[in-house]
Amino acid sequence: MRYRIGFWIGPAPVDDESACADLHMHLHTAGQFVGSPTPPLPPTPRIVRFTADVLEEFPADLADPRSPWRDADAAEAAHGQTFAPVLFGPDRKVIGRLTQLAHEHGLQTFDLAAHRLLRLEDVVEWEDGPWITGPLGGSWDEPEAFACRGPEIARERLGLTPSAHVLAGTGEDSP
Repeated sequence: MRYRIGFWIGPAPVDDESACADLHMHLHTAGQFVGSPTPPLPPTPRIVRFTADVLEEFPADLADPRSPWRDADAAEAAHGQTFAPVLFGPDRKVIGRLTQLAHEHGLQTFDLAAHRLLRLEDVVEWEDGPWITGPLGGSWDEPEAFACRGPEIARERLGLTPSAHVLAGTGEDSP
């Protein structure tokens, strides 16, 4: 099962749809979608630092039991002001810790599977570490049905024509 989560540099959105639009706008301008207005951009220094801290705690080595990543190239999901890795399934502990790390780096966090903005107040300390509270979505392969205009709002902001969102290099639609 694949589970996508996105991080970006920017002000705190007011609601889930705004967060979805903001993240998608940043993904487009970072070159993360096929047909994006720019080629893939190198990650900003802040995203590089965040990605390094994330991968120090959660290695990209798939043989390492601490690795939550679907692919060994998780660092390659960092472009421009975004980091949008794919997890191997929803894991409340991992998502809780990632949300904490994002907060420490001043980043916003959006759960693309659950279609919700993740805030630090959504994280609780549990017996074995931080856990994210609230609903988690299905997976990228089985996304929940959300009535959200976030991706289209992002395209409108950028002056792009409406279309399906396909992540660069994957050939797969985004949720």
